[in-house]
Amino acid sequence: MLRIRLRAKLMVGVSLVLLPLLGLLLFGLWENQEMRRTSLLNGMRQTAKTSGLLVDASLQEAMRLAQAIAAESASHELEPGALQSLLERLARERTDLLNLGVFDPRGRPVAAATPWPEGLDISDRPYFQQALQGKEPVLSDLLLGRTVKRPVVVAAAPILDADSQVRGVVTVSLRMDQLARRMVDIGMRPGQALFVADPRGRLVFHTSRLEASWEERDLSMLREVQVALSGNPVLTTEFTGLFQEDRRIAALVPTVQHGWLVGVTWGTQEAFEEMNRIHRQQLAAFVTIALLVLAGAGALAGYLSGRVARLVAHARTLGRGELGGWTPIERSRLGTGDELDELTEAFNHMAHELKAERERRETFIASVAHDLKNLTTPLSLAARLLRDPARQSPEARERTLARLGHQTARIERLVADLLDASRLEAGHFNLFPQRHDLMKLVRGVLDEQQEGTSSHRLVLDGPESLELEADPERLAQVLTNLVGNGIKYSPEGGEVRVTISEAEGTARVQVVDSGIGLQPQELDEVFEPYARTAAARKIRGLGLGLYICRAIIEAHGGTLRARSEGRGKGATFFFTLPTRPRSDAVTRPP
Repeated sequence: MLRIRLRAKLMVGVSLVLLPLLGLLLFGLWENQEMRRTSLLNGMRQTAKTSGLLVDASLQEAMRLAQAIAAESASHELEPGALQSLLERLARERTDLLNLGVFDPRGRPVAAATPWPEGLDISDRPYFQQALQGKEPVLSDLLLGRTVKRPVVVAAAPILDADSQVRGVVTVSLRMDQLARRMVDIGMRPGQALFVADPRGRLVFHTSRLEASWEERDLSMLREVQVALSGNPVLTTEFTGLFQEDRRIAALVPTVQHGWLVGVTWGTQEAFEEMNRIHRQQLAAFVTIALLVLAGAGALAGYLSGRVARLVAHARTLGRGELGGWTPIERSRLGTGDELDELTEAFNHMAHELKAERERRETFIASVAHDLKNLTTPLSLAARLLRDPARQSPEARERTLARLGHQTARIERLVADLLDASRLEAGHFNLFPQRHDLMKLVRGVLDEQQEGTSSHRLVLDGPESLELEADPERLAQVLTNLVGNGIKYSPEGGEVRVTISEAEGTARVQVVDSGIGLQPQELDEVFEPYARTAAARKIRGLGLGLYICRAIIEAHGGTLRARSEGRGKGATFFFTLPTRPRSDAVTRPP
């Protein structure tokens, strides 16, 4: 049969409790890591969204400016001088504008903030034709500036007369690289990069390459760009860098009004460096805690199993009956007072009681053997004398027979005490109550006891009669024992007084002697089976009388107690009895 030691069971039990908790903690660490990743990406998305608002606002502002100039141009009837002054003033106020111009319906320049090249004609430009024919402001596709070689977007607005006829077109050229410089100040973290693409997926600018020459680059083939341009923001940790092709995380967000794309990217290692460091620290703490918990569980299991093993070893020692060399088990040095300490205390108490019980039984057996020897020796002598009647006179023969009867009566009492003790332990102790006079019973006992002593005076105080229902033979046994003890344990003689009273349906009997007395700790011990006090061991006895007396009194529903002021000051034994019988008094287990 497979045996599993207590230590292994404790370790398994602790593991079954702790492993799910550690699993939950590990899951919490993973979930916390994912939350940090999500929070980081959401922050980048918010940055891209804010940048997208700036892109839309700049484009809208360029269109409104073109419309305002168109309205102003209509009121001046295309007078070049007045328009030139207006355009130059507006250009000085805006650093993000490459140029401002007014063109006639044929695409020839009328006025400009910055002089156009000689012979310039924009009639073939799509944005010019759209504004001219649609009579609505429009935005151009991404263009390359003629002079600065930077990405430019042109806002074009038609100049309409009172009859809604197009008299010209106003253009506002917006420098996108200047817009990028404004976006850098939005609040990106160190290492983050921002790029903008137009609705066709062409790269407008990238904050990490603002100083480099602009070159047209198509991003529309990238899956993430395609998804974002379709109107769905993208958050990803698997984005490839546009120039270095390194691993990056990215948030791609389309602008609300014009559908341009704003992306914020961050190198994966740099983005997650702090997060991974914290995660490594958390994992290290988790492993440390797990190891400490398991080590603590092992130490606790070893500590508990060690204490239980000591209890088992001592139990086996007691089971073999080796009580002579037994020593108490020490309690825990931690002073916790736990259940094992209580078990140890109970075990020590049990072992102490077993040892004391063995000592009492050994003393009892020795006492019984001694008493039997003292009783059987005169019987053997009397038997030999009776076998030879010629050696004895009739008077001597009568004395021998009387001694023989006396010794036989003592043997009968000894056997009766042993039988009573056996019945008490087996639970077969019976009472047969009947109505009788307690005072008459007590007088009979005192007369009988007085005949056996000349050095003691037996005194009775009480009423003339006291009727109660009880077992008279058992009460006589109790009174005989108590009065006999008063005589036996008062070797120098004196008075033994019996006092009886009755109140509220309860009879109270008190036996007082002036003998050897009892110590305080002996007042309860004398009622234990086979118990003999140190002073009483010099006097013949088995230590069963008071044990049997208490059982008899308690079986009647009463109590038996002892009182003494100390050694040499006598003792008082008193008991109470109900004057009416208990309902379970006929047959009562001890």
